[in-house]
Amino acid sequence: MSEIIDPPAPSGASIQRLKPNAVGLVGVMFMAVATAAPITAMVGNVPIAVGFGNGAYAPAGYFVATIVLTLFAIGYAAMSKHITATGAFYGYISHGLGRVVGLGAGVLTALAYMVFEASLIGIFSFFGNDLFKSFFGIDVPWVIFAVVMLAVNAVLTYFDINLAAKVLGVFLITEIIMLAMMALSVVFTGGGPQGWSLGSLNPLNGFQSLSGEVAGIDGSMITVAGSAGVGLFFAFWSWVGFESSAMYGEESRNPKKIIPIAVICSVVGIGAFYVLVSWLAIVGTGPENAVALAQDSATAGDIFFNPVHQHLGEWAVD
Repeated sequence: MSEIIDPPAPSGASIQRLKPNAVGLVGVMFMAVATAAPITAMVGNVPIAVGFGNGAYAPAGYFVATIVLTLFAIGYAAMSKHITATGAFYGYISHGLGRVVGLGAGVLTALAYMVFEASLIGIFSFFGNDLFKSFFGIDVPWVIFAVVMLAVNAVLTYFDINLAAKVLGVFLITEIIMLAMMALSVVFTGGGPQGWSLGSLNPLNGFQSLSGEVAGIDGSMITVAGSAGVGLFFAFWSWVGFESSAMYGEESRNPKKIIPIAVICSVVGIGAFYVLVSWLAIVGTGPENAVALAQDSATAGDIFFNPVHQHLGEWAVD
């Protein structure tokens, strides 16, 4: 492995560093899991996987992703015991393959994060506009929501990392409660209209493509088809952000110990949660009903909302 040595700073020059010992294990895990955006991954990605990927076997795709990413996380965590760098991928790849390759990986990662952030702001703006129209009858331009979100992000990234950790922690807990309400409502009401659908938990079924006919929303039979690759892609995509835990090494307490634990726990924890929530959403809706709803973007989210409405009432959906 090539050794990377930074040139010494000029005499008398001050070195800008991040605040050490600023955040603990819980804070790092909250930020890593919140970056993966569980509610967006579930309500946004699962319907696509169900409608155009592996159908009712979408939870199996998440099971496969959990296994593969856990293996990746083991190596990632092992590296974090030896390298503490805010650049994460850049720092790790530079140490292993050299600065040129590391720089290329860093640039690509930065571009991917920017695209990802833009998409999240777009989703936030859409739902913000929809919320104001539904509850207040006011059509607020989506651009206003986008600007507000950018401003909030700027404030949280500028000030102490503990502030960001606390804010993200609140939102993460809220997301988990919302999804857990749906999941528990299905469990405690005895499952869904078509049984428990245990085949959706068999990881081998994650490689099966959607095909066949199902009854549409209007009762007519419709032909459905998908690709397992699409389902698996959106399953893996749902973890984007967990790798950010390594970026907090310089700001965490005892990073050689905290970061490896945060990496493994976030991957396994996210995976178990995704598998159970996606499975119970499909069980609660019914596998065939879920596939039918996922064919139309206007009804795709009902895979999650219908069980909540049925078991908990309109207030929970609102």
